Amino acid sequence: MGLISSAVRSLQRLEEYLGPEATKDMRFCAILALFVTIIISIIPYICGQLLDWVLNAVEQQQPIYVSDILDVCTVIVLMVVIWYVASTHAKHKMVKLSLATGRRIRDGMNTRLMKASIKELDHIPAGDLNSRFVSDASATCELISTDYTGFISQMAMIVVITGMMFVTSPMLAVLYVIIMPIMFLVSRTLTKESEEQFALQKKKVSEFNVRMSDIMSTHGTIKMENLEDRVMDQFNEANKDFTKAFVSTRTRSGMIAPVANIFSNIGYMLTVLFGAILLYLNQLDVGMFLTFMIYIRLVKNPLSDAVSIYDGLRDRAISLERVLEVLEIPEEEAPQEDDGFRIEKGTIEFDNVCFSYNEGEEILHSVSFKVEPGKMTVLVGPTASGKTTVANLIMGFYRPDSGTIRIDGRDLSTISRSSISTDLCAVLQNPWVFEGTIRENIIYNREGLSEEDLETISKVVGLDRYISMLPDGFDTKVGEEMNRLPLAQRRMLALCRALIGDPKIVILDEAVAGLDPIIGQSIVERLKSLKRGHSIIVITHNRALIEQADEMIRLENGYIV
Repeated sequence: MGLISSAVRSLQRLEEYLGPEATKDMRFCAILALFVTIIISIIPYICGQLLDWVLNAVEQQQPIYVSDILDVCTVIVLMVVIWYVASTHAKHKMVKLSLATGRRIRDGMNTRLMKASIKELDHIPAGDLNSRFVSDASATCELISTDYTGFISQMAMIVVITGMMFVTSPMLAVLYVIIMPIMFLVSRTLTKESEEQFALQKKKVSEFNVRMSDIMSTHGTIKMENLEDRVMDQFNEANKDFTKAFVSTRTRSGMIAPVANIFSNIGYMLTVLFGAILLYLNQLDVGMFLTFMIYIRLVKNPLSDAVSIYDGLRDRAISLERVLEVLEIPEEEAPQEDDGFRIEKGTIEFDNVCFSYNEGEEILHSVSFKVEPGKMTVLVGPTASGKTTVANLIMGFYRPDSGTIRIDGRDLSTISRSSISTDLCAVLQNPWVFEGTIRENIIYNREGLSEEDLETISKVVGLDRYISMLPDGFDTKVGEEMNRLPLAQRRMLALCRALIGDPKIVILDEAVAGLDPIIGQSIVERLKSLKRGHSIIVITHNRALIEQADEMIRLENGYIV
């Protein structure tokens, strides 16, 4: 029962994300399922009592009144109607709850991702996150809507019917109950063996999603580098591991239901044999014997269903844990409210900054420098020297392990992201394009920009020639999946977005790499002419850009040299 208690604890942790109304509905449905179970369990006993009464009346030649039989039948029909209405209502309510829960879970996960720091998300691959949003969120909904009430109702039915068996015939009940623990013991042994396999299967599913995501996102590179055969071999290996984990899990878990059926049928046969002996010795009435047989048939399905639900519960409990891992990602330490701070000059100062992505692997070592307003500063150095790390620290994606970063004299750790988002813009190596029009991508969250502003900035970065060839111009739909822009145009669009808002600090991380040299030269000249009094940081290997810089900072192995 360790898995059940673990799942219950996880559900309790999930309740705070579902809201009080959803939690109340879940408990109401569980109580309703228990009520329905009690009703359906009493009906066979009433029928058995009615049969014994009729047989005794016939045997003793006593009068049988039809009105009495009709009264009992009316009670039975009323109980059936109540059972049907209550169970239908519970199922309908759980379906609605499942849909609402799925939406809340995905909203909660998305909200948590938006509030989490980049550092907290770095260790989770994009494909794995996608799997948690789609597969694991859906499995969690099934756990709540189906497994939660289903397991409770099935276990309740087993308990109630077992109790009714003792009321009907204690001797037969003792015989049948002896077999049930043996069945659960064998089923539990099989379940325990496959629990690790379920966790491995989830891991392989996640790895498979990551592999497919990588293949899809780098399809062009694969074609260009003629790597199809190598990628196919890697895919086949991942597919083989996934299939092996799936088959191993299903082989063990698939034995549980047949084992439960075998023991259930053994119990049925022994009960029939022993019941016949009791009938012969007149120690059991015919009605109660038939009632007991009905209870055996009734308890067989809950036993099998409970085992099956328990089997699925392991898989979905792991999904629930993976969902909770996202919902419980720590939020950023930086203040999230806008405190009114605005960048006026764009002075940036690093004071003995040390930083490591992983504990014990320091990337920056006591880095100190100052970027003065009105200057273009370039960061140069070999690959993995710490250039992009410096940019990430300025943008607030990470916090330094020690030392201080100041913007206009204020400690960056005390400034909220919303306070500097308008005055600090960056163009990264892989620029982001969201689903929408080119106009929406450029304007982004800046209001009040005119058509003239769009045309001017597009000419500066050289995007105007590409836009002029599009049938809808600035209103052309683009995105990461559909109507993907070529990399050069993506960088131009990102440059437009960065420059159009007149930010006080501009960070360009290889932003003009791959662009036409003349356009790159034009962009730099435009930056130097328009951004007087503001700070420009350029990460580049381009010699032409380095020669035009006002200052140069060279990094090697995390040190300034």
